[in-house]
Amino acid sequence: MKKLIIVIALTLVSQLAFGYTVESSWNDSYQKELSFYCVEGDNLCQDLCENNSVCTIREETCHNCIGTSISITYIFNYMGKAYTNTEVEKNEYDVLSTLQSGNFVTFSSKSIYNHVDRFNSSALKRNFRSLCSDGTRYPIVLFNKNTRNQRVGDVQFVFCDNGVFEMSFGADVITNFESANSLF
Repeated sequence: MKKLIIVIALTLVSQLAFGYTVESSWNDSYQKELSFYCVEGDNLCQDLCENNSVCTIREETCHNCIGTSISITYIFNYMGKAYTNTEVEKNEYDVLSTLQSGNFVTFSSKSIYNHVDRFNSSALKRNFRSLCSDGTRYPIVLFNKNTRNQRVGDVQFVFCDNGVFEMSFGADVITNFESANSLF
């Protein structure tokens, strides 16, 4: 019982310290959006949308996200394996400037861009959830987008309930995984 109370208290403290939650969704006009729900004292919603409690920003089209491109296949096959959380908290200014630039694309286990596994499958949820050590139900991973051709670029960060953390990509994991599978 004591452990449960401590876990609940730590969860509440981390959510209050972080100050906002993030959701990725599609609006009635079939446009992808990121919605931020801020608590009092957090400046992200104010800085992004000049609103103290809610901020919704449109996510521009990603031209190679729909289909079976190798980039998208890697994202869904290797999330939580080659794409990992560095546990380094991202500077809020960097997060804000990336979001304001509009040059990003987001992915989660509930992404319609997923062609590798069933929508929001258990395996996919497990891979995305492994990015956050705090039990975040639906981590959202942000990649930059090339402004010239509107294609997905490098992984940047992950939104977890207890913060925004830098992500890294370890191509050696893919090479080792493919080498192991070629033996069978």
